[in-house]
Amino acid sequence: MEISANVHCLALGSVNCYLCLEEGGLTLIDTGMPNQKDSIFNYLARIGHTPAGLRRILITHADIDHAGSLAEIQAATGVPVYAAAETAAYLARGQGPPHMPRPVQFLANRFVRYTPVPAGMITLIADGTILPILDGLEVLATPGHTLDHHSFYSQAHGVLFAGDALNTRPGRVQLTPKAITADMTAARQSALRLLRLAPAIFACGHGQPLQSHNMDDLMALMHTLQ
Repeated sequence: MEISANVHCLALGSVNCYLCLEEGGLTLIDTGMPNQKDSIFNYLARIGHTPAGLRRILITHADIDHAGSLAEIQAATGVPVYAAAETAAYLARGQGPPHMPRPVQFLANRFVRYTPVPAGMITLIADGTILPILDGLEVLATPGHTLDHHSFYSQAHGVLFAGDALNTRPGRVQLTPKAITADMTAARQSALRLLRLAPAIFACGHGQPLQSHNMDDLMALMHTLQ
């Protein structure tokens, strides 16, 4: 669904990815779980585009539900992947970063893998990088949920792509759950950084994109985090 001019949310089961549609080509932000390529390409067809129009893929962090279909989509289109250095290292191994309770993390390290992406296809980005998307998309380091996590913010369009630094379940902005967060202190600081932007749209990895909030909602959450 279109959530703002030239910005679409693709709900892929329990996780969202996002498309930015511009004259210079399409940008995909995150890719969902493995085997989501066809769902994403079918959505492109429904809105009058083809995979050939894709120009780049941005990844917020290397969890399987955000990068699981990355290798398949990248191989099919040949486009570059943009990711932070730590994220890139995980993507090249096809393994998510640690952030789960110890027994679950042990199993995840052994059994939860996805197809790796060739390191040579990854362009490194970092905090403060401005990408030529949506009239300037700023890369923001937002560690906490995972230590490699980055978010993307278009001030011109008021859209924050928050990945898992925040979520909007159920219908309000919330912090990443403690049980699946690597560093809660860092997560709170990252959330405060994002909330202070006061975006018009919270486009998170989980939950419906949120536009119905007001400053009182954001201030109340900020107060609990400080």
